[in-house]
Amino acid sequence: MTFIRTQQIAFLFVCLIVLAGCSSPAAEPTPTPTKTPMTAAQAETATPLPATATPEPVAEAPTEVPAVPTPRPANIAPYTGLEAENPAWLTQRPILICVNNDAVGRSAHYGLSQADLVYEYIVDGFTLTRLTALFQSRDVDRVGPVRSARFPNVWMTYMYDGALACSGGSDEVRYILKNEVGFPYLDADIDDPSQTRYFFSIGDDYRTRMQTSPDGVRQWLTDTGTQKEWDRPGFSFNTTPPANAAGDAAVINITYPGGNSVEWRYDAGLGGYARFQGGQQQFDLGNNEPIVARNVIVLAAPHELTDIVEDSLGTLGVDIQLYGFGDLRIFRNGKVYEGTWRADPETPPRLLGPGEVIIDLQPGQSWVQVVREITEAAY
Repeated sequence: MTFIRTQQIAFLFVCLIVLAGCSSPAAEPTPTPTKTPMTAAQAETATPLPATATPEPVAEAPTEVPAVPTPRPANIAPYTGLEAENPAWLTQRPILICVNNDAVGRSAHYGLSQADLVYEYIVDGFTLTRLTALFQSRDVDRVGPVRSARFPNVWMTYMYDGALACSGGSDEVRYILKNEVGFPYLDADIDDPSQTRYFFSIGDDYRTRMQTSPDGVRQWLTDTGTQKEWDRPGFSFNTTPPANAAGDAAVINITYPGGNSVEWRYDAGLGGYARFQGGQQQFDLGNNEPIVARNVIVLAAPHELTDIVEDSLGTLGVDIQLYGFGDLRIFRNGKVYEGTWRADPETPPRLLGPGEVIIDLQPGQSWVQVVREITEAAY
């Protein structure tokens, strides 16, 4: 596929997405089960992504390319800085899994504490958030509840050169993922409709029933011949915190719409920040342990309302410009570090402090909190 060039992505923002304003709908939507795949007739008339285009940059980026992290040992995971359970996984595509994060979904989270990296981002007309968990260095038998893909999954999966696994999506997003991107997309509704090989179901509530595992996705990659040798830049890690902290940060409050704001509380005994959302502490039911992030990365990026309809109330999808550059705050060891991020289709975010010096993370799991403005994170 030739889609992975930045020029093509810029054209997609202009031609595929028609802005519909940034106001929330009057009624808060009730999530609906994932949609059925496009019919053959719909697929024939769907507009494919263009082969080439002229970009329209949002802003002029700095011209200097910042330093890259020091090469890591072959058994050290690029996104945790810790030894991998199986070093062979580090030469394969990372697995990205879409996880439900509405009030019902987050009461049934499994496997999140074992992810290398977790993204949280706004979806569905600025009414709630969704999670995408990246697995590469550790395995877990159950990840869920798996839910449908959203437009930001296109950009983040390209950055990490990963394989994406979700349960359906809008017709427009599903068509792009199945026909126009350059990475594998495992769709539970299409690729495992009986949920007996790569996914499995528990119960009958569509918000919580769908489950998968990194091993299940790897099996699909093997079955379809889409596994590959992998090599992408990682983050920089050091157990010693950087000296240029901007201040103390024992509590982080991140404003998200729809009553979904997040609080992280630093706990030295746990070695990181404990997660709370909607006033409730979050646990991984797979091991009954609290979700604790060694690093909380707050990344500000432009958000745009699209014309993609996500539910039965006509709620519109949200696109997030995860390529380019923007404001950044990194929280580790009870301190905050200020800087900027920079990313492109072939490079995960580079986390840069003053003088474009890479900010070292604490070894362990990180959560990337994507916000519209950096002021939505208070500490």
